[in-house]
Amino acid sequence: MEGIKVLILDFDGTVADTMSYLTDLAAGLLVGRYGMAPEGARRAYVETTGLPFVQQMEILYPGDARNAETVRLFETEKRESMHRFDLFPDVMPVIAAIREGGAKVCVSSGNYEDLILDFMEKRGLEVDLVMGFRPGFEKGRDHFEHAMRRFGSGPEATVFVGDSIKDGERARDCGIAFIGRTGLVAEEAFREAFGQIPVVSALEDLLHILKLAGPAPPAPGEDATNPEEGQRPSG
Repeated sequence: MEGIKVLILDFDGTVADTMSYLTDLAAGLLVGRYGMAPEGARRAYVETTGLPFVQQMEILYPGDARNAETVRLFETEKRESMHRFDLFPDVMPVIAAIREGGAKVCVSSGNYEDLILDFMEKRGLEVDLVMGFRPGFEKGRDHFEHAMRRFGSGPEATVFVGDSIKDGERARDCGIAFIGRTGLVAEEAFREAFGQIPVVSALEDLLHILKLAGPAPPAPGEDATNPEEGQRPSG
């Protein structure tokens, strides 16, 4: 995957460590409001994730009058709880290294854009473009083509990284490369769906795939942690 100009990252489960919470939240609503069995509710959410929740509900219960309130409850609770979550630990240094290597880094999400921008600003994460959901502009072809136009890239120089099967299907439908990130979905499931695509368990693995150097290691004799604070230096 040398020569990549635009790297597009999914948000939930790829950049932000939120999917365990969101799966529990959605499954609870499906059990409480629709009477689904707990395991079936979790499986239904996972199998449709990667889409905006409003679309997930229309797949699971097409035209059901309860869907609008279910979506409202889900989105309200998610918005009120986002402050509790954080980025995966390797996200900031990996994104910095990819940008320093010359590629543009974008975030594409089924969440509303203002929620993603607020989350990232409060955590100090900088990327080149953030794309969220609004009617007529959603994760998939809309986002991918917008990013490619913005940065003058073709499909052959664009790659999408996501943690769900739906993410991979959208990349495939748009003719761009896909890298699966395990966590929500096992490596074997990605292989079964898409063949021998690259699969990573952490974003730092992208540096090897993209043939980029990682963050510089500490100099000989220099401790990687701050001896006064017991933390890695922020710079």
